[in-house]
Amino acid sequence: MTIEVVNHTGREVAVTNFNKERYVCPQHMEREWQRIWRRSWLLAGLESDLRESGDFFVFDLGREQILATKAADGRLCAFHNVCQHRGNRLVAAERGHVSNFRCAYHAWTYGLDGALDAVPHEDRFARGVPRQERGLKPVAIDVWDGFVFVCLEQPPMPLLDFLGPVAELLAPYRFRNMTLVEDQTVRHRCNWKAVVDNFSELYHVDFLHPQHRRMVDCCNDTVHLFPYGHTGLAVKGATVNPRFPVPDEPTDIQSAQLMSLGLDPADFHGRVLDVREAVQRRKREAGRAYGYDYSPFSDDQLSDVWQYNLFPNTIFSFTPEHLWILRPRPHPDDPNRCWFDKISLVLHADPKLSGATKALSGPGLGEGGPTDGRKPADYARPERDEFDHHAILSGAKTMTITIDQDIELLGGVQAGMRSNGFNDVWLSDDELRVQHFHNELDRLMVGGAVC
Repeated sequence: MTIEVVNHTGREVAVTNFNKERYVCPQHMEREWQRIWRRSWLLAGLESDLRESGDFFVFDLGREQILATKAADGRLCAFHNVCQHRGNRLVAAERGHVSNFRCAYHAWTYGLDGALDAVPHEDRFARGVPRQERGLKPVAIDVWDGFVFVCLEQPPMPLLDFLGPVAELLAPYRFRNMTLVEDQTVRHRCNWKAVVDNFSELYHVDFLHPQHRRMVDCCNDTVHLFPYGHTGLAVKGATVNPRFPVPDEPTDIQSAQLMSLGLDPADFHGRVLDVREAVQRRKREAGRAYGYDYSPFSDDQLSDVWQYNLFPNTIFSFTPEHLWILRPRPHPDDPNRCWFDKISLVLHADPKLSGATKALSGPGLGEGGPTDGRKPADYARPERDEFDHHAILSGAKTMTITIDQDIELLGGVQAGMRSNGFNDVWLSDDELRVQHFHNELDRLMVGGAVC
């Protein structure tokens, strides 16, 4: 493992142990709500869901719901989803299109800019209705690369300052040009931090995800540490795990990658470790013929899988052709539960580059990549599919084999955290991203603020 500290603040990242109470204690959960969730920039949704004036979506976060919309003048606005008359939830739908927001209880009506526009029988309010004071309560909102972020505390620090060098490092991937193809949520039986921890280390991969040895090298990863608790990870793709015997023939996943690029797996007999470089070279040579512009990327980025975690709860797992957004959200009152979202996007071939519509398989990941050649216009916005974690365990639902394995395992982690037989976490050097994340949690829990 290689560690790169990028524009860090100078705090040491020493491996320490920390008490299990942060995963199971209701009082700790309440303190997190006040010091983490109310003060952090949070990825709330996709800008593509707010294309036209009147489009909206609702972001559920613990005890709060945030209403994001596009106003008549094209501005993006966000508000607490609460009518200012008697506190009713203003909008019940998850997303949609409206000309205004009308409360179902007493028909108080608000404009897209949050202004209170209409109050039935207003003359019956002996004190009058101070409309300017009774508009929807605003929430800070900003956009980066197609993602809508909100912050409950105002005024926040600028979003780009919060993201820091992460924004520049991820710019070549053009996430804003990707198309949403799947939207899933599992009602999970674990604390949200257990999910973040899981996607902050590779220590577990050899044991929990044996399929990964056929597509990535988890031994020679590069770890990035950033200010404000963000972390990054680069894993060599289109290769095999050198901790295990190197096969004579390319694996099934390598073969799929080679064939999608017009290369013959048989040419790599006894040369499995050459596949990664061949994939890089072929993409560089023929990318435009397939409808992809790879000029912004390094050779490593053409073959490798990157995973970047944005504090506190957004995990990006991506290649040049695809993105998974993995996002655990806290339960309103139970530290042993969370909602876990998996939002899948793909970058489709651009016919203006070559006239082609063929899509390339996602290098390194081997699952969930774009392979069917459909164009963005062929996709309707998928509805969110929400289900209990038992649906994963029974096989009724899947979020890909890798995520399914994580979900099954994390339920056991949370159960063990509640046991009197376990007191605290004991991390290895390979779990440095976990430590960096918890260091930022500790900093904010004792004082200070992200925004």
